[in-house]
Amino acid sequence: MMKVLNKKLILLLALSVLISGSLFAASDDDEEDDRDTYVESYSLGDQMFYINGGVFIPLFFFDKSGEVMETNLTLGGTGSLCWQVFLSNHVSLGAELGGMFALSPNKRVLYMIPLTIKASYWFRFYPFEIPISLGLGGNLSMLDEAAHIDFIAKPSVGFYWNFNEEWAFGANATYWFVPQIYSGSGKVSSSHSMFGNFMDVTLSVLFRF
Repeated sequence: MMKVLNKKLILLLALSVLISGSLFAASDDDEEDDRDTYVESYSLGDQMFYINGGVFIPLFFFDKSGEVMETNLTLGGTGSLCWQVFLSNHVSLGAELGGMFALSPNKRVLYMIPLTIKASYWFRFYPFEIPISLGLGGNLSMLDEAAHIDFIAKPSVGFYWNFNEEWAFGANATYWFVPQIYSGSGKVSSSHSMFGNFMDVTLSVLFRF
């Protein structure tokens, strides 16, 4: 009789362990499913558009010899419009049109209007995203009646909070490298060549579609 009871107890314990294991496994699967629903996912063709606005910070110039000098510019304002399309879950490519202004000591206004092709890689830690980007293109500089088109490189890093699947809000820090190269020995000779180094810090509103 005792042997029969022991066998029944062992059988009940074994069934209890199997049922508990199944319940825990189902609970883990549910948690994983919940986590999956919180992870933003992008695929080929998904698009986004964002608007940036903030402060332009003049850093320094250096010439061909490497001598560093001040820009003699005040803090300015900057803004840009950017469109990008996702090539994969983490990589996006698009174009950005920007603009800035700052004042010289005698109140002359410097304007720059960069147009770049922009590639980004997106790191995700839901509900946050961190894009690392590089923009390459042309930059129109204007001071009074003088104008010059130069190459520009704009590496940047951003930090975004996803409000929902469509809208996100964040901030960006962008470095502007503008080599202004002159050639010849005329009114503006090669000795006037300068390499501009600037920065902007902007707030951003992003819309996905």
